Amino acid sequence: MKTRIVNWFRSQRIQNKIIAIYFPLVVIPLLLLSVLSYNINTEAVIKKTKKNMLDESRLITTRIDTILSNAESFSNIAMLDLNKETKLKTLEPKEIPYDELQTNEDYVLRNQIENKLDFAMLIFHDVESAVFIDNNRNIYSTDPKLNTGTLRGLASPMFHAVEKSNGIHLWFPMQRRDYWVMDKQNPVITIGKKILDTETMDTLGYLFVNINEKTLSSVYRPVGPVQSNGYYIVDSRGTIISSSDEERLLQSLEPDKREEITSQETVLEEMRSMKGEKVLLTAMQFGKPDWKLINEIPLKELTRETRQVTSLIWIVGGICLLFALIGAFILSKSIAAPIIYLAKHVKGIRDENIDRPIDVKSNDEIGILGSGVNTMLGRVNDLLIKVKEEQQQKREYELALIQEQIKPHFFYNSLDLIYVLCKSGESEEAGKATKALADFYRIALSNGKEIITVREEIRNLHSYLYIQSARYSDLFDFQIQIPNELLNYTIPKLTLQPLVENAIYHGLKEKGSFGHITIEGFKQGDTMCISVKDDGIGFPAERMKHWHTSKEERSSFGLSSVDERIKLYFGDRYGIRIHSQLGEGTDITVEIPLMNGDKHDD
Repeated sequence: MKTRIVNWFRSQRIQNKIIAIYFPLVVIPLLLLSVLSYNINTEAVIKKTKKNMLDESRLITTRIDTILSNAESFSNIAMLDLNKETKLKTLEPKEIPYDELQTNEDYVLRNQIENKLDFAMLIFHDVESAVFIDNNRNIYSTDPKLNTGTLRGLASPMFHAVEKSNGIHLWFPMQRRDYWVMDKQNPVITIGKKILDTETMDTLGYLFVNINEKTLSSVYRPVGPVQSNGYYIVDSRGTIISSSDEERLLQSLEPDKREEITSQETVLEEMRSMKGEKVLLTAMQFGKPDWKLINEIPLKELTRETRQVTSLIWIVGGICLLFALIGAFILSKSIAAPIIYLAKHVKGIRDENIDRPIDVKSNDEIGILGSGVNTMLGRVNDLLIKVKEEQQQKREYELALIQEQIKPHFFYNSLDLIYVLCKSGESEEAGKATKALADFYRIALSNGKEIITVREEIRNLHSYLYIQSARYSDLFDFQIQIPNELLNYTIPKLTLQPLVENAIYHGLKEKGSFGHITIEGFKQGDTMCISVKDDGIGFPAERMKHWHTSKEERSSFGLSSVDERIKLYFGDRYGIRIHSQLGEGTDITVEIPLMNGDKHDD
C-alpha cells in the first residue's frame, strides 16, 4: 500500500502534488478538531444530564409518593370522621333497589358525610374525588357526577375486593371506567378501604378515593434546557399508567425496554427507541411495588448545541481550506507553470515528436534544462535517421535472403519429383504435383504483397506439404486444423512454410521411422497462435540454449529468419516460441497480433 501511494504521488503533476500536500494539512487538523470537540462535549453533556436526570427523578418520585400517601391519609381521616356518625352505626345492612334509594336517604346524614369528604379534600387537594357507600348501598360523594353507574360499580370486582377485605388499603391499577369517576375519559388510580367501627369492628361502609392521572403527570419537568420525551410511570404489568403523552396512556411498554428496566432497580443507559433514534433512558423504582418512573431524552436533542459548534468548525475550516487551495493554485502558477510547459514538450518527445524544439524563455534552471533538451533532440534525431536507414537495409536483405533460400531449393526438388512421376507413367500424380507447385508460387509471389491472409498462407502450406508428402510418402503424413475464425486474419507471407520444412528435414527425416506433422491455430487474448508440431528427433539441449541466449549463434536460418521478420513487422513482443524435447519432438508456435484481412469465401 505504501509503495502504491508513493508511486501514485510520483506520477502526479507538480500542481497536483502541491494541492495534495496542502489539502491534508488543512483537512486532517479540521477533522480531528471537529471529532474530538464533538466527542468531548457530547460526553460532558451526557454525563451532566445523567446526574440531573437522577436528581430530578428522585424529586419526582418523592412528590408522587407524597400524593399516594395523601390519598391513604385521606381515607384514614375519612374513617375517623365516619366513626363519629352515630346514626351511620345504627344502619342495618340490607339490599335496596337503586330506584328506591332516593326515597330512603337521610338528607341530614348525607350532608354531614359529604361535608366531611369535602373537608378532607381541602386538606389533601391531590385527591380528585371520593365515594362512600354505606351498608344500605347509599352513595355519598364529593360530586354528583360520581353517582353515575352505581349499579355497575356495586357489581364490579373492585367493590367486591374491598368488600372482602379486612379494612386495609387496596390500590387498584390506573384505568378508565364508567362508574364512580368524574370523567370516564380520564384515567384514575383508586384506593379502596372498608370502613370499620373502631370499637366493634363492624362494617360501616366502603370508601373509594380517586387520584386523576393528570395529578401525577403535572409533577414532571424537563431536564435542563432540553425538552425530554416526557416522564412516564410503568406498573408491574409493564403498562404505562401515567405519561405526559396522553396517547401512550394504558399502552404496553415495548418488550426490549420492559426487559431492560425490570433487570435492575435503577437503570441509566443509552439505547435505541422504536423509531430507531438513540435515547438516554432512566428508570427508578419507587412507591407501590414494582412501580418505575422512566424518562427518555433523545441524544440528537441532547447534542444539538454540540453539533452546532461542530458545524461552525467545519464552516471556518472550509473557508481556510478554500484560501489554502487558492494559495496552492497561485504557488503552482508561479513555480510549476514553467515546469509544466517543459513537461508538455518532453511528452511530445515521448510521442516521437522530436522535430519541434523547446522555446526557451528564461535563463533560470528551467531554461538550462530546455536548452539541454534541444541539444539532445538534435542528436537523437540524427541517430534515429541513421537507425531507420540501417533497419530498412537489414529488412530488405533478410527478406531477399529468405526468398532466395526457399524458392530455388524447393523449385528444383519439385521439378525432379514431377520428372520422376512422368517417367514412371503416373501422369495423374504428376499433374497434381504440377498444379500444387503452380499454386504454391502463385501465393508465394502474391503480386509483391508481404502480408496475406491466413487462408492464403494455409493454401500455400497445403500445396507445399502435398509436394513434400509425394516425395517422402514413406516418411510422414500431415494434418492441418485451423479454425474458420482465424482464416480472415493476416500473417506475413511464407511464415509457416519454413517451420514445416525445418520439421521435415531436421526432425522427421533423421528420425528413421514414420512421423506426423500437425498444424493447429487458436486465439489467446489479442494474439493469434499457430503451432507446427512434429514427433521427430527434437532439438538438442545445447542448441535450445543457444537459441534462447544468442541470436548470433542460432544455427537454423529458416527459424531465425521467421522470428526476425515477425519482430520487424510487429515488435519484440511477438515471434516464435520453441518447445522441444530430444527424442520426443518439437512444437514451434508463431505468435502475431490479430489483424483482419480481406474476407474470402471458404
